[in-house]
Amino acid sequence: MTQQATVKRLLTHNMAEVEVTRRSACGHDCKKCGGCGGMETQLITVTARNTAGAQPGDQVSIEGETRQVLGLAALVYALPIVLFFIGYALGASMRLGEGTAALIGGVLFVAGILLAIAYSRHMKHQNKVTFTITGLI
Repeated sequence: MTQQATVKRLLTHNMAEVEVTRRSACGHDCKKCGGCGGMETQLITVTARNTAGAQPGDQVSIEGETRQVLGLAALVYALPIVLFFIGYALGASMRLGEGTAALIGGVLFVAGILLAIAYSRHMKHQNKVTFTITGLI
């Protein structure tokens, strides 16, 4: 996954802090659509390997490790759904009724969302999602 970014500052160990415009999940033109609430204007700051020797203020191309990004996306979207079905199946197997089974599934769904958020924040603080500056623009 390649994106454009601006180098904000240089860090130690050949790393740089870069500012990236968050892309929409659908990849469409958000300015025309507006369906996702204008996420194209959201700026995020990430740490990237500075293999291109970029300096603060430079416009650069960065590449993220697709496997890690897709793994996080799978976790965020799949974990809550899987936990919902597990909760529903547990409630149904105990013959508690459909409403109670759905409630158990709903509680596990929310727990899955909270777990995914916590894991995502942990990964961000640990700088586990790796980006590399591939060149100047």
